[in-house]
Amino acid sequence: MPKVLLLTCLILTSITSFSQSEKPVFVDSLSAIRNFMQTDVYRNGIKLKKDKFSSLLLGNSKWYKKNKIANIILPAGPIISAGGVYLAYDAIKGVPMVYTEDGVDYPYVVRSLPKLLGGLALFVTGLCLVESANETKANATNWYNQDLMKNLKKKETSFKLNLGISKSGGVGLTANF
Repeated sequence: MPKVLLLTCLILTSITSFSQSEKPVFVDSLSAIRNFMQTDVYRNGIKLKKDKFSSLLLGNSKWYKKNKIANIILPAGPIISAGGVYLAYDAIKGVPMVYTEDGVDYPYVVRSLPKLLGGLALFVTGLCLVESANETKANATNWYNQDLMKNLKKKETSFKLNLGISKSGGVGLTANF
């Protein structure tokens, strides 16, 4: 008897382990993977090019426009950050000057605080532009996947059953899927 009970429990647990997961995985869904300075979008493990990803977003003009702006500001961000780093470096390096009093030279360096703050502001702005572009790509990917789920649910629940009298006078049943 214990062997039969043990075998029954083993069979029942193996059946439930092979059941479907609650959240289905779709073949057409996209995944966004963040790299160092960019976000890559993949479908079925294959990286999508920018124009292919943009063509997938044509269904919604809001996300299409945002992705178009993200594609413009993404390469601009590192350039602006690099300019900010150079400006801050130049401000810290300063301009060497010499003050002469009573025939004695006193060397000193003039450093510009506004130039340093401007360089730091440009650096942070460039990083923000990169982050904004990457967030936009990730959000557009999420929108596409949500829209895909919504369309799938519409297709699953689009079942109409009509019962009534037909034009020829007979009783009929019509099913639309």
